[in-house]
Amino acid sequence: MITIFRRKDIDMKLPKLIAADIDGTLVNDDGEMMELTRSALKILHKHGILLGIASGRAYDAVIKEKLKNWDFEDPGIDMMIGLNGGQIFDRSSGRIHQFNELQPETIKEIILMMEPLDLNPFLYRNGKQFVKRIDENVLASSARNHQAVIAADDISQMWAGQCPKIMFRIPADRMPEAEKWAYAHQSPAWKAFRTQTTMLEFCDPQINKGFGLKEYEKLYGIHAEDVMAFGDMPNDNELLETAGWGVCLKNGAEDTKACADAVTEYTNNEDGMGHYLYDHVLPLLEEL
Repeated sequence: MITIFRRKDIDMKLPKLIAADIDGTLVNDDGEMMELTRSALKILHKHGILLGIASGRAYDAVIKEKLKNWDFEDPGIDMMIGLNGGQIFDRSSGRIHQFNELQPETIKEIILMMEPLDLNPFLYRNGKQFVKRIDENVLASSARNHQAVIAADDISQMWAGQCPKIMFRIPADRMPEAEKWAYAHQSPAWKAFRTQTTMLEFCDPQINKGFGLKEYEKLYGIHAEDVMAFGDMPNDNELLETAGWGVCLKNGAEDTKACADAVTEYTNNEDGMGHYLYDHVLPLLEEL
């Protein structure tokens, strides 16, 4: 057993499950899984380590397509914490669990509260993307994710039913303004957080990736202390804090690094997760 960079009174140990965020962590900025990451995860899986994703995305056909593009259909993933903790997928049972979706009145409150910033809210419902208006970002996302897009004829269509979360794509130079506005208008019915440098999301206040990990523990018996988690942005903070060992990528946000037990020596564009696994986790297999 080796200690890398201790923030809690614990030492790193070989995990039973490795769970990683996607963008900025598991893949590079082009959305590609790099070679060291891919090969290390495959080796660990052959030794019985479960592999999981912890993402703001839902478990759906898009994730399956990504696994194919990453040359990772074999072994694939054993579980997924989706929708930033609002969803859990378990491969062994084939079950998907949903938690704490936003109710119509809350969706309305959020959209109207953000209206003065003249942004373009979007949300997912029944496998479709609903948006206030069609713009270049919407078209690019639709093409990238192969999902139908519906522009609201009337803004009230946006809150015609419940949904897991509401998202706003925001130019990076306007993000501080948007965050400040959202935090100045907080409500007990929702919380706001940045998931990318250009993405602000709103969801139920109880939902986060750490919540999802705890729910997975209740349902499937993998204790959080036996999980190693990787992330890079504030929506990963609770995941890194809840897991037995949390690792932030070098390119990560400063507050996320502060939540981690270790920070990688390399960025996601330098195969940072793969280097970390080869340098610090694969050697632990020798202790088996």
